[in-house]
Amino acid sequence: MTPLRLVGLVAIVFVVSLPATYVMNHGLPAIVTPWANDPDEPGDNDDPVVDALCLKAAMFEGNGQYDKAIAAYTEAIGRDPKYAFAYVGRADAYLMKGDLDRALLDYDQAVRLDPKNEMAKARAEVVRAERANR
Repeated sequence: MTPLRLVGLVAIVFVVSLPATYVMNHGLPAIVTPWANDPDEPGDNDDPVVDALCLKAAMFEGNGQYDKAIAAYTEAIGRDPKYAFAYVGRADAYLMKGDLDRALLDYDQAVRLDPKNEMAKARAEVVRAERANR
């Protein structure tokens, strides 16, 4: 993979997805809405600590501190191993570091946990294609 392609892929994934995905999945952090997380939907979570860890991880990721982001997402996954959003976030951090194999594992796990997660499916396919071009 050429450095320019990797930078382009990372920039697209980060800029387009992290803030929008978090808000779509959780609502605005300062607003508490009982309907924001439907417990019957796969991949949803009602543990505020897990939400806080994912937000902290997203902030680390935004600052380019990918190892810290991975650690925070891993801690969130440890608290709620069925939370697909944490796997997507950690996969994004792995992708930013250029670790396509681990990114793909986490995207695939997110899809297994939440088969309706089109974002994770699309990213997994992009990573598979990039791995095939190596």
